[in-house]
Amino acid sequence: MDPGDADFETVYAETARPLRAYLLRLGGDLALADDVLQETYLRYLSMGATRRGAAPARPLLYRIATNLVYDHFRRNRRFVPSSFEPAAPASDGRARDLERALSAVKPRQRSLLWLAFVEGWSHAEIAELLGLRAGSVKVLLFRAKTAFARVLRERGLAPEDTE
Repeated sequence: MDPGDADFETVYAETARPLRAYLLRLGGDLALADDVLQETYLRYLSMGATRRGAAPARPLLYRIATNLVYDHFRRNRRFVPSSFEPAAPASDGRARDLERALSAVKPRQRSLLWLAFVEGWSHAEIAELLGLRAGSVKVLLFRAKTAFARVLRERGLAPEDTE
């Protein structure tokens, strides 16, 4: 067994599940998420250890995956999935409503919201992944939260004003 195989198995075990969940929310399609996940790891492996460098694998994998999803939408000339079906049925209608509301915002906004609030990435980490400045991430994340809040209000999912 090649020593690199053990390293890859560790990277895969630590990143595959959260990366697949991210891709499902970003692309809105289970088949697309699985295809992009596979292509992401193929590209990661084809880079070779010297090209990957000593940098952590997680940001590189997310960057490859994000670019692949954006490329898919550009090729197909549609940027928002026409429908969104969660991978597994949500335990309640409210969770399903929230998943559909998240799918109603632009993919870049979904990406920002997911990375910041689900994955817990810092502005600097998100900036590196998306090729932006950290200050830009702060502004774009604010806009994404505003857009998501608007969708929630439109769908009657936002909390009632208490004023």
